[in-house]
Amino acid sequence: MSKLPRICGADIALVPAPYGKAPILIDKFLMIAKRLQFPLQHIKATMPMPSGGITVGHVDKVCRDLGYDIMIGSGGGIHAHPDGPAAGARAFRQAIDAVMAGVKVSDYAEEHEELKTALTKWGTGKTGFQM
Repeated sequence: MSKLPRICGADIALVPAPYGKAPILIDKFLMIAKRLQFPLQHIKATMPMPSGGITVGHVDKVCRDLGYDIMIGSGGGIHAHPDGPAAGARAFRQAIDAVMAGVKVSDYAEEHEELKTALTKWGTGKTGFQM
């Protein structure tokens, strides 16, 4: 699952993530994501994009597991924000800013309303998004 996108020249490859709604084992997820970036002859690395029910409460875990050279795929975590998609996008930016600054997302939310609202709605566990 990880070699084909690289061989084809993909810059980014979606990887179903176990944090949200994807029924995938964490070990398999990590293996796929890391194989996208490990040395493979002369072929450039492909950026993993964990996706599938990821909300702001998962940003810290995703970054701890995969590092910062990733793209997080979030649809419902942005568009289903109680205050609309613009607030959802701001909440994700706030969660990313917190993680990059080494601040707990829940602490950062105390002064960032969009993030606080999103954490109140979803917390840090499974989202239960329905397809």
